[in-house]
Amino acid sequence: MIETVRVAMTPAQESIWLEELLKPAGGGNAGFFSVLIRGEFDEAQVRSACLAVCDDSPQLRGVVVPGEQRHHIEIGPAATRFSFETCRVTAAEGEELRVAREWYLRGHGGSWDLTTRAPIRFFLLDHGGSRASLVIGVHHIAFDGRSKFVFARRFAHALTALRAGRTITSRRPDRPSVPRPDIAERVSEAVRHWVDAGLADLPGLGLPLGHGRDAAGEVTATGTFHAPDQACTRLADLTKGEGTSFFTGLVACAAARLHQYGNSRFVLGIPVDTSTPDTRDEIGLQVNVVPCLIDVPPGASFRDLVAICGRALQTVRRHRHVPFAWVLRELRRQYGVDVGRTVFDKVGISYPTVVREHTEVPGLTMEWDFFAPNSTQTFELILQLRREGHRVYGRLDYSTRLLGRAAAEGFADGFVRLLDDLTEAPDKPLPREPKRCTPALRPETAARGALATPWPEEPVAVTGFRALTRLAEQPGERSAAERRVVCPLEQFQPTSAVAAFVRSGGQVILEATDPVLGRLGSARWDPDAAADIPLTDPAPGLRFLVTTDQGFPVPRGVPGALGVLGGSGPGRFRAWIDERDHVRLLGTVEQVRSHYGRFLDLDLAEARTAALPGVREVAVLFGTVSSKAAPRVVLVSTTDTSADERHWLRAVRRVWPRNWPRPARVTLAEELPRLPSGEVDRSALDDA
Repeated sequence: MIETVRVAMTPAQESIWLEELLKPAGGGNAGFFSVLIRGEFDEAQVRSACLAVCDDSPQLRGVVVPGEQRHHIEIGPAATRFSFETCRVTAAEGEELRVAREWYLRGHGGSWDLTTRAPIRFFLLDHGGSRASLVIGVHHIAFDGRSKFVFARRFAHALTALRAGRTITSRRPDRPSVPRPDIAERVSEAVRHWVDAGLADLPGLGLPLGHGRDAAGEVTATGTFHAPDQACTRLADLTKGEGTSFFTGLVACAAARLHQYGNSRFVLGIPVDTSTPDTRDEIGLQVNVVPCLIDVPPGASFRDLVAICGRALQTVRRHRHVPFAWVLRELRRQYGVDVGRTVFDKVGISYPTVVREHTEVPGLTMEWDFFAPNSTQTFELILQLRREGHRVYGRLDYSTRLLGRAAAEGFADGFVRLLDDLTEAPDKPLPREPKRCTPALRPETAARGALATPWPEEPVAVTGFRALTRLAEQPGERSAAERRVVCPLEQFQPTSAVAAFVRSGGQVILEATDPVLGRLGSARWDPDAAADIPLTDPAPGLRFLVTTDQGFPVPRGVPGALGVLGGSGPGRFRAWIDERDHVRLLGTVEQVRSHYGRFLDLDLAEARTAALPGVREVAVLFGTVSSKAAPRVVLVSTTDTSADERHWLRAVRRVWPRNWPRPARVTLAEELPRLPSGEVDRSALDDA
């Protein structure tokens, strides 16, 4: 009889448990996989085989016992915490695994109360006709990516024995076997590495916007893609000649793909196996995620990038046993650097060894689906790559908060095409996306179709934002001229008063004039549209493109500096170009800060704050990263609002962009100082 014992959580388990506490409604940090069973089998034997694996694996029969100082796992008999359900789920021949995926993702994963139930559950989906899918849902506090292959071997061994009438041999260990190397020195080394790497200066990651993004965000996946066999052969030859691994070449290709989006310095997260010969056949947490920094120099070739990624992955090997939660903790404690996971949770590359041997059962056909998408998010996007023999295939798992469906499919398709191109010409400079330019769109084109009322026939004099605010706040009837107002784009803020003015029949036309490039065009503001502003009436004859600050063209959907073909360089305005070639304005370049690997767009913060009831105008100030200064908000309220600064601070924080450093204070002012151009004088506010 197995006795109930308590063991202290490992660092990895503590990290996952803390994440569970911080996100109680997040559905649990969990995943799943499945196996299609064909043939005559006994449901009771399948159940007993699953129970036997849990008997052999202490991690799978433990529940969390929270403590004030230290948390524990209480491990008891598997039978007392065993969850096995049988369901009738119709599936056509050949569609069983797809149906099983969709069935589980539709809501059967659910949240996980780790204090009352074991971290594994089983569902046997009866499809009829001697077909059934066994779906295994697992929580990552006890199970990692490599454990699914261990489970498959043990399950097949147990089911084979039961079908043959043999007794299942089991070790029935009472305690999990967890490697606990002395890592204090390695933690210090990893912390020094990231401090020396210049975390504060890491730029934000440029990725495409576009339709289909969701502010709430959910985890989804693209379809499976397959790399060309000839590209894989060339990559194997190249990496062997360079003295690196095949995986290094795949990482280099992913880095080259990110480089096409205008990124030259970024972090990749690499899941690595930390098991030892003694623990290799154990189910549990033996995969650690180690971040590595990639720097792509100008003019680098793919061969150069393979060498760069090889050196970066040496860091992964050195730090593979270091719990990254400890690195974050020490960065906060020793250096006051509180980056959370914002630098490190964007892009991951997973490349586990696929094991299929010893997973068959005599008399049955077993089809394992080890490639099911995660039901919860680990990275914003993770490139799931697999290699079986000479075949390489993959999938992109992504958060819809970051990418839309079309952008995610485009990223994956581009990775495959790039792998073919790079291995064919590894010594050429890394290819960039073609310099696409959007033609000038007139109101007569498709963009005009988005306008609710006709574009004004006669010219209207340009006024300032302050004059627009006064007009919007005036009660009573307005003349035809007063219902059409033109305001410089760089002055405009979407206050609730201006929104009410437009909804009552007014028109606000935003004029975009670049100090270097000249007049770019104008757009009519719609308070019910997206936060970005489509340039609905471009200046005649211009062809637009979007670049990085250094003038590197980026693909459609990627935000950057708006320029024109033949212009003198990037302009002042930020924008992105959508799939219909419409320019969508985002504010000014100087309003963007890079903060520990994340873009802070102060125009976005100002727009959200300006939309609060009772706000007349607002300015968000953000010092340099090195100053560690929190954002400061200077706000002008309407005259009938008597709320104090503490009220406004609470209101501003409610609408503040997520994962940003929160403002420390809100200062009330009678009016904002402005330059002769009408723009807010931010230097005067900085000195105040």
